Amino acid sequence: MYNRQINQAPEKLVVKGKPVFGTYTEHVNRLDIRGVIRPFGALFMPSIITNLRIKCRLSTFVKLGDYACAIDFFDAKAFGYATVFLWNTKTLQKIKYRSIMGPRRRFVPHSLDCAATLSYRKSRYIRIAWDRKANKFSIIFNLKGKNGRPKSNAALISSFSDPNFAEITTVCPSPTQRRCSAVHTFTSSIHGAITLKPQGQKPVTMEDTDGISIFDMRRVYLRFHSKGTMLCGMGQIDGHQLSFRISVSSHNAVDQDTYNHNVLFVDGIPTPLPPVTITQPMGISKTWVIQDMENMIDLNFEPKSFIQDKANFIAVRFDFNYIYGTFEGTLMDSNGHKYTFKKLDGIIKKYLIRL
Repeated sequence: MYNRQINQAPEKLVVKGKPVFGTYTEHVNRLDIRGVIRPFGALFMPSIITNLRIKCRLSTFVKLGDYACAIDFFDAKAFGYATVFLWNTKTLQKIKYRSIMGPRRRFVPHSLDCAATLSYRKSRYIRIAWDRKANKFSIIFNLKGKNGRPKSNAALISSFSDPNFAEITTVCPSPTQRRCSAVHTFTSSIHGAITLKPQGQKPVTMEDTDGISIFDMRRVYLRFHSKGTMLCGMGQIDGHQLSFRISVSSHNAVDQDTYNHNVLFVDGIPTPLPPVTITQPMGISKTWVIQDMENMIDLNFEPKSFIQDKANFIAVRFDFNYIYGTFEGTLMDSNGHKYTFKKLDGIIKKYLIRL
């Protein structure tokens, strides 16, 4: 069975100009990969120049009651870009909000101990914050409606002491050992409510309820042309709280068996997963097939609702496709226990970024 070595987190992810590759069970104080020596080949460029190619994304996925939610922050140095996507999992109603943020020193922080990422716009207030000393992780958004979109707001909270909390940090070659990508992922139970107020109608507020969240922060020396697919699923399976994150991208390490960012969480215990192959034999709108070579991952994904988000700026262009749907199949943890499920809620993010 697949077994990727897990170590204790180092103090820094880059030491003397070289990345510290590996998989770590804990968080580092700072998710910071600046200072790699000559990340783009033999041509010498000072770090102040190569650091500009480091891009960061912070994503949070939530399943709460009848709603699935994806919140994304993209840090492009000169500007920030934030989106909130909501799906009603019963009616498949989909709602899209986005916000462009002007120049600021940093949109996504380095600290994993205590920090916040937010959009200040009055019509698009979005805030994701964490404080490990205070034992608190929170998601707040207040989004005004326009052009048929309802007004939406939410206040969600979870704690780092939650029994289902688990985290993992991975630093991988990207794709060679000259460059690196670093990803920190954690999952936990989450509590709160989401309120929608359609224009001219009364607000539709759910009662405070418990759900599941996945937090994902990624920093990478971005290529001029990058593409990838990230899958996450979450739910209750036979009394177990299960969530997972699986990705395939143009930044994948050459040796993916040793270095990848895939992980399964069950009841607060992480299991590193092997690399996968993702295929759409009948097209993107039909069944997706996700499999590995170790018999730990055998999944089908049924797309239910699509949201496309495109943007074209001076420094960057990107094309994101977010897909809500359900997973069916089997996952295996490090103890050899198999979890079989049908209709597990999931979100896929398929992206193309050009610098």
